[in-house]
Order: sequence, then C-alpha cells, then structure tokens
Amino acid sequence: MFTFRLRNWLALSVFAASALGSCSKKDDSKPVAASATTQQLATNGSWRLDEITQNSQVSSSGAGIKDRYSLKFRSDGTYTQNLLADNTTYNGTWMLMSNNTVLHFVDHKGANSEYTISSVSGNSLRYRFTNKSNQTEELGFSAQP
Repeated sequence: MFTFRLRNWLALSVFAASALGSCSKKDDSKPVAASATTQQLATNGSWRLDEITQNSQVSSSGAGIKDRYSLKFRSDGTYTQNLLADNTTYNGTWMLMSNNTVLHFVDHKGANSEYTISSVSGNSLRYRFTNKSNQTEELGFSAQP
C-alpha cells in the first residue's frame, strides 16, 4: 500500500512539475511597438511634448523640457513643428513605416529620423529611439485642440 501511494505521488509530482514548467511566462525585455494609423496622428489638433524618459526614468517633463515643441501632422504627409518658447515653426514630411510601427520624419533641413511608436491613442502619443549616448529615450506627447 505504501509503495502504491509513493509511486502515485511520484508520478503526480513529475506530471505537475512538467506541466508547470511548460507554462512559464516568456520574459521578453524588449518593448513591443504599437501600431498607429495616419488618421490617429492627423485627426488631432496637435501633439505637445510633455515628457522625456531615458532608460525608463523621467528625465524632463512639462515646462522643464528644454526646447519644448508641438507637432501638427497632416493627412497629406506633411507636418509642422512649433517651438513653444518663441513660436518658431519648421515644416517637414512624415510617414508611417514597418506596418505602422515606425514614424519616419524628414525635417526642414532634409535630415531623416525614425522613431518606434510605443503607444498612440486619441489623447497620447509616445515614441522612442536610441540617443547619442546609446540610451533608449522616449518622448511623450499629449493631444491639444
């Protein structure tokens, strides 16, 4: 009787360990890119830069952001960047790439920049890139009327 219980307990333990081990959660430390649509970016009035994070830590926010600006996307693929300190404006072009997960800019000087979209909604836009210090930097924008 004792041998039968021990054998059943061992079999049950092996089964439970293998079942629980196969259900382990995959640890993927890379953030998944969000998908945006032209309509989501262009239908809002403009997007104001409200937060900058580096390596997941807020480094600047609100009026403390040096060279704070807003972006106005248009459905024709153009955008306007407005520097909030002095109301200077710059024009450029934009498009979505890589299944709408990458935001590509060509600025007023002809320089190309690409950003991975972290999230986008009716009131928030976040995108990230690797900065010159090889750190992940994320810019957070809020929709403005």
